[in-house]
Amino acid sequence: MGFPYFNIHSHFRDKQNAAIFQASSIQEDCWFSFGIHPWDSDSNSDFGVFHETLKHQNCLAVGEIGLDKLSGVNLDSQIQIFTRQIELSEEFQLPVIIHCVRAWNELKLLKRSLNPTQSWIYHGFSKNNILDEVLAEGMFVSFGQRIMNDQDLLKSTLDVPMNKIFFETDNKQVEIEQIFSAFANAKQITLQELKKIQFENFKRVFKKWKNG
Repeated sequence: MGFPYFNIHSHFRDKQNAAIFQASSIQEDCWFSFGIHPWDSDSNSDFGVFHETLKHQNCLAVGEIGLDKLSGVNLDSQIQIFTRQIELSEEFQLPVIIHCVRAWNELKLLKRSLNPTQSWIYHGFSKNNILDEVLAEGMFVSFGQRIMNDQDLLKSTLDVPMNKIFFETDNKQVEIEQIFSAFANAKQITLQELKKIQFENFKRVFKKWKNG
């Protein structure tokens, strides 16, 4: 059985692989995620379209959502909007793609207080110093282009349990195969082995996804 390349977060459409497109509306022709980014988390955030969008058959996740202390948006407002979206992820039983910038302590406390049943995936992960903590909180981590040129980060990925790891292209013009290859070479496993592991992770977490 041939397995596709799985890309859990992309700002570009990719119909050649099993990719989740970061969307701002319903997408009829691709898998997508939907949510209010922390940069847009103000008091005027509109939740009116969430129910229709999240229940769509192609919507696989809520995201990217989270906390960002560099965004310029009031942190209390971000927490309020984030919390509401976590409630929706629980209601629709969708995993969450997390954006976190300089707010890990706040995010960690929120996860403990909200006690979600759905998976949280820390996307674009690059902080070696908190990796153990993130994994201890039961979160998944997703790595992108940076592991191709940051040897310290690439080395850290090798300690992540294989059932807790994902890969993504995010907003970078890079092929997901290149990121898979960088990890597989460092891990000393074949691409086919890695694709099979990702297949198992993907179908377990993104439960609405159907192969083919």
